[in-house]
Amino acid sequence: MIGQYLKAEALKHKHTSMLKLLILMPVVCAMLAAVLTHVFFAVDGYNWWYMGMYPGLIALSCGMLVGKEKKMKNRAILALPCDMGRIWDAKVLYGILVSGAAMVLLMILVIGIAFLLEHVLNVTFIIRPSLFSQLEAGVLLWLSFGWQIPWCLLLAQRFGRTVMLLLHVILCNVMAIFLSLSPIYMLFPGAIGARMMCPVLSILPNGLPAQSGEMTFAPRLMDSSSIPIGMVASVIWFLLLWGVGRIDYERRMKRV
Repeated sequence: MIGQYLKAEALKHKHTSMLKLLILMPVVCAMLAAVLTHVFFAVDGYNWWYMGMYPGLIALSCGMLVGKEKKMKNRAILALPCDMGRIWDAKVLYGILVSGAAMVLLMILVIGIAFLLEHVLNVTFIIRPSLFSQLEAGVLLWLSFGWQIPWCLLLAQRFGRTVMLLLHVILCNVMAIFLSLSPIYMLFPGAIGARMMCPVLSILPNGLPAQSGEMTFAPRLMDSSSIPIGMVASVIWFLLLWGVGRIDYERRMKRV
């Protein structure tokens, strides 16, 4: 059963720096945004997260998921009577759980810090998304970033952690900054999350308010149809990369 493989994956990383990482990065992101963006914090806490910190967290986590075994040339896995496909599935699912936990923590921090800034320090935010919008943003970002987990695992397995980290972060930034504004954003998985945040949080990928007169703004960016389109595209990309990665992983293990 996949549950046993998932449990084994969790135990393997129980005392590693991965769990520290999923706490540290949301905390750093929220605190920096609170100090540096101030009146824009209610949305920039999320913008800084999905434009940089979140892809970085996923890449680092995936590097750890394959790092131990790759360092031992996968001998520890090959010595066991395991289904290699199930091992891949467990890695993907564990990565999803880690990214989801980090997303929940980031939301709690942003909501909590925004409340303190607004009601204790009397800060008036330029953009103040509702609690529902923030919860919606968190769920959408978690789901739309799911494709990055099999993608990063595949790159790390083939090219190593350093190459994977550089390729992934650069590619995600290019797609999120430039291609998310394109009418065909759904064809570029890294652009989907940033595009959906335009109508949900009323913020552009560059961090500016999604309103007339701002650089890169266009009325079509506020079309809420980007949400269902983006989610369908995200699921397709996730399943595609999961399947390709699974096949590649099984073949590589057979050749070892």
